[in-house]
Amino acid sequence: MMETLWQLEANIDDMNPQNMEYVFSLILEQGANDVWAMPMMMKKGRMASMLCVLCRQELIDPLIGVIVRETTSIGVRFFPVTRLACDRLITTVRVDGRDLHCKVCRYGGKVVNISAEYDDCRAAAAETGTPLKEWQRKVKEAAYRQFKE
Repeated sequence: MMETLWQLEANIDDMNPQNMEYVFSLILEQGANDVWAMPMMMKKGRMASMLCVLCRQELIDPLIGVIVRETTSIGVRFFPVTRLACDRLITTVRVDGRDLHCKVCRYGGKVVNISAEYDDCRAAAAETGTPLKEWQRKVKEAAYRQFKE
């Protein structure tokens, strides 16, 4: 599916990086599609982060508010971006007697990616002592068997 979203960017060079997790959570709670940070170097050799947000147009003002209130940035750039998103299905597979979620992505009607839901696999690993990566592998294998074309 092709859609137009907006990308917001703010350079942040004098904030405790640990605070970024809190900012990420606020941005996602507001309804942003995605948020990420990239390391960068600014003038005078200052290490910094570029905070990036992907959102719908109606969220631009509220998200700029979060960024300027909760970070040390004094400005935000924003511009439209076109995104192609694969068709996605969140589904459940049964693995070792547990129902675990995964995401099945299709492009052109064909399965191109399957990912195991991290929180489900993490919980199963913590409860059983089986490594997290083993649960992730089992979920992907079960989903590929279920959605094999």
